[in-house]
Amino acid sequence: MKVGIAGGGISGLACAHYLRKAGHQAIVFDPSPGGLIGTTEVHGCLLETGPESWLASKPWAETLIREIGLGDEIIGSNDSLRKTYVLRHGNFETLPEGLQLVVPTKLIPVLKTRLFSWGMKFRMGAEVFRSPKALPDRSVSEFITDHFGREAVDYLAEPLLAGVYGGSPDFLSAPSVLPKFVEHEQRYGSVVVGALREKKAATGKPVFYTMRRGMGTFVGRLAEAAETLPYRVNAIDYNGVWELSAGGETHVFDSVVLACGANRAADLLKPVEPDAGDLLASIPHNSSSIWTLGYRREDVAHPLDAFGFLIPKPERQAIMACTWVATKWPGRVPDNIAVLRCFSSDLNTTQDAVRDDLRRLLGITAEPVFAQLNQWPEAMPQYTVGHTPRIAELEARSAEIPGLYLAGNAYHGVGIPDCVRSGKRAADAITRSLL
Repeated sequence: MKVGIAGGGISGLACAHYLRKAGHQAIVFDPSPGGLIGTTEVHGCLLETGPESWLASKPWAETLIREIGLGDEIIGSNDSLRKTYVLRHGNFETLPEGLQLVVPTKLIPVLKTRLFSWGMKFRMGAEVFRSPKALPDRSVSEFITDHFGREAVDYLAEPLLAGVYGGSPDFLSAPSVLPKFVEHEQRYGSVVVGALREKKAATGKPVFYTMRRGMGTFVGRLAEAAETLPYRVNAIDYNGVWELSAGGETHVFDSVVLACGANRAADLLKPVEPDAGDLLASIPHNSSSIWTLGYRREDVAHPLDAFGFLIPKPERQAIMACTWVATKWPGRVPDNIAVLRCFSSDLNTTQDAVRDDLRRLLGITAEPVFAQLNQWPEAMPQYTVGHTPRIAELEARSAEIPGLYLAGNAYHGVGIPDCVRSGKRAADAITRSLL
């Protein structure tokens, strides 16, 4: 089987790995394999251009990394220092321990926190008395407001999800983004009761994993092993075989995997299957930018004693979240430098605007030693209300087209492990098609 893969991000590279492992030939088309993931070194600091880590609880990335011989490079976050601040009324308040996203599983930290009003604390306590119910697909905002009130949306759900999806909980689908909590609602009524009943014993694993020498080593190893061509796929056609137009030539394959983002895949698929192309095009995408600023440690008075901070929308100016790299990750930053990784959903966010926020929030007035900007336009798919049936219909239509497969972050999860799983699922489906 000869397979053409449009897109060399983590999904496409993972797909190529598993295809090659199954004995197929896979060719990846991408001018710059690796996608959003990459690592640079500036002033002795390891800086990520995109995602810096993955959730340790999801096994697919770790499994692949060990398969390609990089298992010894996996390191965990500094969980002994794990703490996150949330800005409220201009002050940093600590996110209470025991929260599963927005669901409290420990009473005392919730009672003590100044992040929540007493009204919200009462709502959290009373929530345990809800009766089971099954409701239609609704937004995350509607779901959280129903259980805990609008304050929980503004000061928990919105800032926590903004960093993952880059979108508003007013539009994100609760069953797609919070499937476990929706299951709790249907089974127990109370998501608090559900979370407590299914609370697992501590495993001793860190919350996050990353690569010792940067995430770029992961995609770099996959790209080195893959057969790649440095071109974007401009068009596809099916005439009993798949024809991919790229680099001024037509390349022929038995199967094709579109792993280039749903928005790009929509343009490629519409001439072949207009309805499936329209479904892909109906998945909205948001943008992201990351300003990574390095300062002399002596110029930053704040102890930087947490993983970082979140800025809820009611208090947000330029930065929506910031990671304090040296606190979160061992061995990334020299002791004499402080590295702040600042996130925004606005591609036009300027360094001056970010520095104004850091001056306001942390009192940093010094010039940075370095500044790195990474912009990712239209790179974050939005799992809006109706996402699950939309994807089911898309997959049903694409399954009717012989040799067509989809992979990426727009379908069943946006994290790195989800993308690896998506690429593996496409590879496995191709192998099954030969049985």
